[in-house]
Amino acid sequence: MRPAKYLTVDLTKGRCALKDLPPGLLSAYLGGRGLSYRLLKDNLPQKAKPLEHRSPLVFCAGLLAGTAAPASGRMQITSLSPATGIMGSSNAGGFFATNLAANRIIALVITGRARHPVCLWIKEGKAEIQDARELWGLDTWQTGERLGQSKRVQTAVIGPAGENLSSLACVILGKHSAAGRTGMGAVMGSKNLKAVVAEASSAKPAPAPPKAKELMQNWLKELRASEYYQKTSQEGQSGYIPWAHDMGILGTRNFQEVNYPESRAFESEHMLKHRGKRRGCARCPVNCKADFKIQGGEHDGLSGPRPEFESLAALGPRCGINEPEPVFRLSNLCGRLGIDTISAGACAAFAMELYEKGIIDKDRTGGLELEWGNAPAAEELLKGMALRQGFGAVLSNGVAQAAEQIGKGAGYYAYTVKGLELSAYDPRTLKGTALGYAVAGRGGDFGCVFPTPEYRWTAQRAQAELGNAGAADRFSESGKPELIRRCLIVNAVLDSLGMCKVPALGIINDFSLEFEAGLATALGLIETDACGLMLAGERIVNLERLINMGQGASVKDDRLPERFIAEPAPSGAAQGQTVGLEAMLAGFYRAMGWDEMGRPTPDKLRQLNLEPAEPESETAASGMNSQRILI
Repeated sequence: MRPAKYLTVDLTKGRCALKDLPPGLLSAYLGGRGLSYRLLKDNLPQKAKPLEHRSPLVFCAGLLAGTAAPASGRMQITSLSPATGIMGSSNAGGFFATNLAANRIIALVITGRARHPVCLWIKEGKAEIQDARELWGLDTWQTGERLGQSKRVQTAVIGPAGENLSSLACVILGKHSAAGRTGMGAVMGSKNLKAVVAEASSAKPAPAPPKAKELMQNWLKELRASEYYQKTSQEGQSGYIPWAHDMGILGTRNFQEVNYPESRAFESEHMLKHRGKRRGCARCPVNCKADFKIQGGEHDGLSGPRPEFESLAALGPRCGINEPEPVFRLSNLCGRLGIDTISAGACAAFAMELYEKGIIDKDRTGGLELEWGNAPAAEELLKGMALRQGFGAVLSNGVAQAAEQIGKGAGYYAYTVKGLELSAYDPRTLKGTALGYAVAGRGGDFGCVFPTPEYRWTAQRAQAELGNAGAADRFSESGKPELIRRCLIVNAVLDSLGMCKVPALGIINDFSLEFEAGLATALGLIETDACGLMLAGERIVNLERLINMGQGASVKDDRLPERFIAEPAPSGAAQGQTVGLEAMLAGFYRAMGWDEMGRPTPDKLRQLNLEPAEPESETAASGMNSQRILI
């Protein structure tokens, strides 16, 4: 078993303390997402609200971080979300988690608010709160450079968006990774926390035992034998815009369409000509990230981290921008400002549809002509979202709050679930994704569900693994409750182990957890098997549900925007499709062991050693020193 410590940081008092995790917590919640949820719950004061100083912010490395495990460099940042009002959580790669683990620290629990901007610097297992006033106002790239960002010195920073408490604000790790969704950058800004730095030596992880080596070698052979490995390794996720168009699943011009005829401009040959140095996260066998540099044309000399599929889709097709070069520019800008590309692109597209419909005009937008494809206008909007200036200020807390402010029926065009903007895929064309959007704990998001089996598995495999061949038919609502249950649980486990989903789910497409369980055991971290990991994942998903219920979420929030229920998909392979959500939702609740109102039943909670969702007293909420530790 791995001894684990976590660091508590009180920014108000300027104090840091290193503490031991209670026994049993790692086997119950693993690390990463699961452990961050547990630490949030145990340190969350009664009736705390997002951006309150007493509300905790949790950084948590995955259980496998710092080991020889492949693709194990991911971590979770969790707090109450200013975007949704419920739990917010975002997963990020890079090398930060590895450096945190090298300091023999698995998590940070940060509370309070510093009197002035500060940086938390972790080195040699100790932490120091440093003055960061000279960093305030800098963008994320400038901040990282000023802090000496390198593999030895890993940074997690906010930009102007976080400083201005935009709900779109994210946390940028290095240059190539972001904890993008649910506004965690705003939480850092609310605490006057400009950056967290994890400094570590360049020492390599301890050699893996023979059994672990054997498991990893077999896994790597399977990975490299996949038909998806080479394309992903060379292009990352950047080459999938044409595929999404061909499938008829790409939300275009704010989901007015599901096809994007201009997608050929994003073909592999066009994307690869801009590719620079390939990059990867800690222990990565795929190296799907890359730099880009544009030579010639209007954007000659522009360079930076290559945007991946969701960023390209949000800032390109969703906004009607038909060439990759201006999308690269907008993605770079989001990274420097520290705003989530998915939500920022959704906000721009929302504004463009309102402009098209006449709900807003140039007088309302401050002179911006928000026509489809107007990249310069989109750039001004992005700046305004981060700086809370002009019409961008109206959008700075997301489309749901903007729609309330604008009125005039704008809410119909605000495509969110639980207040979080939808990611790229149109739910009418992927019924499992539709259900996943509706029930995902952090809101309308693909990344924490990842239901690729609905378009990658055969009917025979779906029948064998889930007992329903319809799970592998993306147009069928049959089998989707069982599929989404499996996907939610497996994703919770991978996020908690700190393993990347690109190789595990995107390339190998393995949702069994056999390899992960064997590896965690062989490395001596926990004693488990696939069933044990599934149980831990189920516990994590149910804990997320309980925390959200404690913040006021209920069955009424497991809903899709009206457009996807009432308006058939207008064209392409999915023409005429809508979503019949109610039957899938009822089936999902049954599959999860929840009642008809989407609440975990007492029997299910007893099975998982969880407590009902009840407000905690101020004393009980004081944290891990309480004796009320249940696993």
